[in-house]
Amino acid sequence: MVPLRKWQQTVDLMASLFQAPAGFIVQYTSAGYQVAVASDHPDNPYPADAQVIPADSNIFCRKVVESHRELYVPDAQQDHCWDDNPEVTEDGFRSYLGMPINWPDGSPFGTLCLMDFKATDYQAGFIELMRQLRDLVQADLQLIRQFEQLRELAMTDELTGLMNRRGFSTVAQQRISLARRNDDSLGLIYLDMDGLKVLNDNHGHACGDQALKAAAQAIQLQTRDSDIAARIGGDEFVVLASAGDQPMLESIGRRILEQLAQNTPENPSQQPGLSIGTVQLSDLDQPLEHWLSQADQAMYRHKQRHDQAS
Repeated sequence: MVPLRKWQQTVDLMASLFQAPAGFIVQYTSAGYQVAVASDHPDNPYPADAQVIPADSNIFCRKVVESHRELYVPDAQQDHCWDDNPEVTEDGFRSYLGMPINWPDGSPFGTLCLMDFKATDYQAGFIELMRQLRDLVQADLQLIRQFEQLRELAMTDELTGLMNRRGFSTVAQQRISLARRNDDSLGLIYLDMDGLKVLNDNHGHACGDQALKAAAQAIQLQTRDSDIAARIGGDEFVVLASAGDQPMLESIGRRILEQLAQNTPENPSQQPGLSIGTVQLSDLDQPLEHWLSQADQAMYRHKQRHDQAS
């Protein structure tokens, strides 16, 4: 989704207009600074995806990110604060012009910057042009963030915060492919709420929604980050879990039931129980829908036994 081709054109145009050998979009992370896009010039010593420069290095971009302000250094050799800047001492750069780039929430993404081996005297019009180019990059970041939010909404169940069926299908397929390569063991846990319709009819849908949220919370608390949990229907949940055998899957199911019992409201009649079916994915080449059907059948067998016992 990151518009690298567009950014490459922007950086190349910027370097050409300023007649500078090096133009960059530099990304900042907790690990340090890394060139995301570099101008295409034979004298540019920093290619895209070059080695990360540690966050505590005395480089120009660090000053921009930490101050949240643009920086213009016409001649670093005339300013002793850059005496230990490796870009100056090792690579020979003398001039720097950089603009902060921020994510839509104001947090730093990095910088848009120009560097030259000679001292420069950029006029106000050129610096304003850099600001305009920076604004174009920030506008792209706004679109990226909006796309990510829309994608998250499209894959998330609004009521419970778990994945929805579409999200589960997408991520589970990826997890199965990874397990196939790494020879991992996976299993499915299929959960169905007992008596949700009766609860909705007798106490209202708001009460039913609270029951669904309680079930989702129990599932989240008793599954690991590597497991994939989803609400795939009105009262149906599923978990794709790392599990070496059937007893391990059944143990996860029991813990979810125990957790749900702890979440039971003051009136236990307002929290339906869960019927659970588990199945080990013995053949990862079988389609996901096959195993969902197997787990669904196991869940109904559990529900029938429970109904007969009561």
